[in-house]
Amino acid sequence: MTRLFLVKDGEKELWVAALVDEDVWTYVGNTGKFHYNEGARHDYYFLNELRYVDIGIAEAKRLIRAGVGTVDGGELPGAVQRWREDPQGMDPEVVFASMAADLR
Repeated sequence: MTRLFLVKDGEKELWVAALVDEDVWTYVGNTGKFHYNEGARHDYYFLNELRYVDIGIAEAKRLIRAGVGTVDGGELPGAVQRWREDPQGMDPEVVFASMAADLR
């Protein structure tokens, strides 16, 4: 089962996230892919410090086009480098197709 969320900290839009089974994957604009995000998973299931707003595929695409999930490489160079080297990154269309299949 796949669900899409907009992850927000107050009014700040942080991530377009996909809940895939029990894992949380967040879209990283720097790579153009969704990456497993242990911190977001921990927050979603345990901390609940961030807000998770259900969204659909069209809204996810709009948010991605608007730059949600793009990280400042100067501020977080290590994280950006790890995402660029992540062989498990998922193409957005794969995530969206999975969600569409679940809706049938």
